[in-house]
Amino acid sequence: MFLRRSLLVLWIACLLPALAGAEDGKVVVHRDGFGVPYIVGGNDNDAAYGLGYAMAEDRLGDLYANVRTAIGRSAEAFGDVNDNVDTDYAMRICKNAERAQRTFAASPEGLRTLLDAFVKGVKAFETQHPEKRPEWAIDLEPWHPLAIGQAMVLRWPLGGIQDEIKNTRDHDKNFGSNQWAVSSKRSADGDPILLTDPHLTWEGMAVFYEAHVFGGAIQMQGFFMVGSPLLALGHNGHVGWAATTGGPDTADIYEVKINPEKQTQYEYDGQYRDAKLEFIQIKVKGQDKPITRPAGFTHLGPLFSAPDPKKGTALVGATAYLDSDKLGEQFYRMCLAKNNQEFYEALGLNEYMDQNIMFADREGNIQYVRVGRVPVRPEGFDWTRAVPGLSSATAWKGIHPIADLVQIKNPAQGYMQNCNISPANMMLNSPMTPDKYPADIYNVSWDSMNTRGQRSLDVLSADESITREEAIALAFDIQDVLEPAWRKALEVALADPAAAKALTPEAKDAAKKLLAWDGQFSKESEAPPIVMFWRGKVQGSVDEKKLLAQETLSLENNLTLLQGLSDTMAEMQKTYNRLDLKWGDIHKVGRNGKLYPADGVVLGSNQRTRTLFNVGAKENPKGSGTYVADNGSMSMVLMFLHKTGIETYTCTPWGQSADPASPHHTDQAEKLYSQRKFKTVAITPEDAAKISVAKVELATQ
Repeated sequence: MFLRRSLLVLWIACLLPALAGAEDGKVVVHRDGFGVPYIVGGNDNDAAYGLGYAMAEDRLGDLYANVRTAIGRSAEAFGDVNDNVDTDYAMRICKNAERAQRTFAASPEGLRTLLDAFVKGVKAFETQHPEKRPEWAIDLEPWHPLAIGQAMVLRWPLGGIQDEIKNTRDHDKNFGSNQWAVSSKRSADGDPILLTDPHLTWEGMAVFYEAHVFGGAIQMQGFFMVGSPLLALGHNGHVGWAATTGGPDTADIYEVKINPEKQTQYEYDGQYRDAKLEFIQIKVKGQDKPITRPAGFTHLGPLFSAPDPKKGTALVGATAYLDSDKLGEQFYRMCLAKNNQEFYEALGLNEYMDQNIMFADREGNIQYVRVGRVPVRPEGFDWTRAVPGLSSATAWKGIHPIADLVQIKNPAQGYMQNCNISPANMMLNSPMTPDKYPADIYNVSWDSMNTRGQRSLDVLSADESITREEAIALAFDIQDVLEPAWRKALEVALADPAAAKALTPEAKDAAKKLLAWDGQFSKESEAPPIVMFWRGKVQGSVDEKKLLAQETLSLENNLTLLQGLSDTMAEMQKTYNRLDLKWGDIHKVGRNGKLYPADGVVLGSNQRTRTLFNVGAKENPKGSGTYVADNGSMSMVLMFLHKTGIETYTCTPWGQSADPASPHHTDQAEKLYSQRKFKTVAITPEDAAKISVAKVELATQ
């Protein structure tokens, strides 16, 4: 251990002279032409201080909103909207604030000082700009960033608990993303390529913050959760990583038996135990009195349902994340990892929510682990449903080590992708098949295959030498995988004389456009508006399984397709008073009234059309006929891991600043996202200084 620390000190000493414009006790915040900060500190704490300052300058209101969400005090500031009361209650019964304080106390000293410096940076900005401090701000503590990270992680196991209560397995459908990696033997320049492209809603905690941070031992480039100084997605100086939803089963439901004579007791191993009862008071803005909700706690976990007096039972939610305290340490170690092996060891702390984690390093390795904090469950029970919580016979026996999880390193195929799909479909002839793993570790239900996974697999498996340009094109791919099946169905229906009678002249013209369409959801194409409205109208009324398999449909289905096309064109004429609409005329990206034509699409569920460049939109305002993007691709990082450094490209849908008055509020929507373009990232402090258009120097002591 002493030797490793000595080598680390020597490495830092060698690195410090290269950090352009930074000395101990000082930090330089550069801004590029899009307002993205490049923070250069003399040491790690100086860099964290600068990150806190820059994040506060861009997203101070969001930062405090995230803190409030994490500690269960959102409704107090924002009222009973967006499920704030329910979210506050969930964070309170999970004791998220208390756990974050324990986690902070148990964290390595280097992480604690990093968190403290970050908070001091936020406060430094507030001191200089007191008018920017929002009315919902609270006293910021160095453990608050950990609470934010824990709150984000808890979304997954808490969703799993609700699934088991409802006996469904589809909560993860709300969280989609793309990731793929190419090994050195299949990349044109001989170095690994890695993409991370999360598809989340563009609100709340999911709206990440781009920054590029250079300290002493630490280098972090990519996207952060607002309110945290630890990198969420992107790369350090040696390793890049990506995440998509899908993973092992990390949550359970126990059905406990209530003492009929005393409702606050439950039976366990032949004896009654006392449940701890609390009354949680949730302050709500605009209401005179707080909302009071009861909460019960057993040794198995908190109650997730009120006792059923007829059955004499109650449901307890159990997840091992409620007792863990190393989330901050894991991400800190990930940020310090110098190769895939060190990154893998950091993942071994098992603090990540159930995710597909893909990572690559400058040494030429690509690797994948389907991570999650998975309990070792006793055999003989159906853990997809509520199991009896009467005795230690169903008690967990520990946590699975990372070696037990689904994983692969340097696959022989030379590529892999996971766009929320089964490990069995990540590559042709994947060795990661379900017969090799316990069901709760493999845990594929909703996420077997989808259009994004199929498109990624088709492109990656067919290209034995992927160039930079091809990698960029794949990241922004807008091809409709289902177009051939719909085209054939339309052709067959048109050839059916009985069905063809349903076509109006306008529908005949529309059919010509659909048959001439190249399947690209391009803002310049007239076919996509027809596709969106037509498929939306007929999908529930035809045999879609046969249609997608390109099997013969019935006359009734053919008639439905063509009558639906006629009805679609009539409705489009009524809504828009024209039929020569391009996709970009109605499909937009932007905010606060600044809207720009957008490519890509999300139509329906994962089994329907979603392009790889995933742009989900809702009609806004209702009845306007304009669809404004509010979810999908939102923190894209494309990495080329050369031995000399990591060449990096990023894209985000709006802009760096949350301030509508800022020139960087929607500039990336206009100049990058709507054009399907990346911006190039500076990967050294010297390069950051060269692209700097604004600079702030700060003293941290």
